Amino acid sequence: MFMPRTIANAVDRIARQTVGKDWSLYATLLDHWQEILGMEYARVTTPVKITFPHQPNEARRCGGTLYIRLPKGLAMEFTFKTDQIRQRINSYFGYDAIAKIAFEPVYGPPPEAAAPETKADPEALAGIKENAKAIDDEELRSALEGFGEAVLKTGSSTRKAEPDGE
Repeated sequence: MFMPRTIANAVDRIARQTVGKDWSLYATLLDHWQEILGMEYARVTTPVKITFPHQPNEARRCGGTLYIRLPKGLAMEFTFKTDQIRQRINSYFGYDAIAKIAFEPVYGPPPEAAAPETKADPEALAGIKENAKAIDDEELRSALEGFGEAVLKTGSSTRKAEPDGE
């Protein structure tokens, strides 16, 4: 019987084929970029790729070059911060994964900061959970509850106060 794969498994498989065995290091870097660099730097930069010198007998890849994309106007400023950025990354991983940082300046405005996360209305959230109780499949119920919560959070941040019309 054919069972559908989760999207995460498919993405991971494709990424491993594309990026190679360094995928987990790169994925961790992407997932924790803001935590590693801090909000100020992470807002205007994006890690693009990591390359390593040939190390066939090493368990961990060391001495890599990290390519970071950033707005062209910030390239010179960040050139002076490469040692600090490299130290933050290597401290996060606990070893000298990155030896060199190269910047890929691009034209265009810096990316906008993400909007702060809003909280869902507790009553509406309770209603979603109550309605979802009728679903027997635990995984589906959990996914739908999470989707409902995400919709509530998005809707509450974009909706303006509307008059009742009474």
